[in-house]
Amino acid sequence: MNVNLESLRQHEEWNESYYFNFHDKNNDLTAFMRIGNKVNKNEKSMFFFLMTSEHIAGVKLDTPCDDEPLNIAGLKYDEIESGKWKLKFNGSIFDPLAEVPKKLRVKMDVTWEALNPPMDYVDCVDEKQTNMSKNVASEHYEQFGKAGGVIEIDENVFEIDALGERDLSRGVREWGSPKMWMWINSAFSHDEAFNITKLSVSEGDVDAGYFYTGSVNIPLVKSDIDIKFNKGIPSSFSMVLFDKNSSIYEVKGEVIRFGMIPVDGGMILIETISKYVWDGKEGYGVAEFLVPQPK
Repeated sequence: MNVNLESLRQHEEWNESYYFNFHDKNNDLTAFMRIGNKVNKNEKSMFFFLMTSEHIAGVKLDTPCDDEPLNIAGLKYDEIESGKWKLKFNGSIFDPLAEVPKKLRVKMDVTWEALNPPMDYVDCVDEKQTNMSKNVASEHYEQFGKAGGVIEIDENVFEIDALGERDLSRGVREWGSPKMWMWINSAFSHDEAFNITKLSVSEGDVDAGYFYTGSVNIPLVKSDIDIKFNKGIPSSFSMVLFDKNSSIYEVKGEVIRFGMIPVDGGMILIETISKYVWDGKEGYGVAEFLVPQPK
């Protein structure tokens, strides 16, 4: 590979990012969270959001780096063993879209456990595509899993039984570098799930991901995605996904609800919980869109 990893590690925007999400269908509750460390610019950042039928609320902030890279502002990750994580949050989140802006007190204690081997995006891309994505993440791993535990929102207690995705990336993270990206995942059961990323940069598109059907991650190498919008926000999408073994997967997605997170570089993250249909099966997962902020 032509990417000089040692040189990239010295870049001011070098980042190590840990992201988790999960959706509990019975409680109609979605959680997504991220902790990132940019040690060369002494910046540790986080966001934590919950989406329910009643609230779309969260918190986002950054602090200087310290000796606890996975503990910030009430959000804490602990890796219990390989593929098994304790996720905790204790603090307040905010619903800015409520008729009267509302603060919610949240306490989370959830165990997230992998259901497939980690997927290394290197298995999906060639040398040219690796270089094209070097200003977003030079290392990128995906894994889906189950989550169980308890979330308290004010006086309401939710017993969590959920499926979701985790993401680990290392590399330069310049939010304004891509023209856009789509990061879409869904779990249909404990044995079937997929993840796809489409990254658009000035040189072209980079497609990567996996489709897991109970035994092995099959790398995805191409995705055709047709999106329908409602007032500038994705509302539904149809996907045709192609894997390394020449298999084709047709998946339809419908956005249920969404939150928006401003990031650096004049971009905004639109984070949705979406319902998917593939091969007659129904699944749920997060579809994330990084797009320029409206002007």
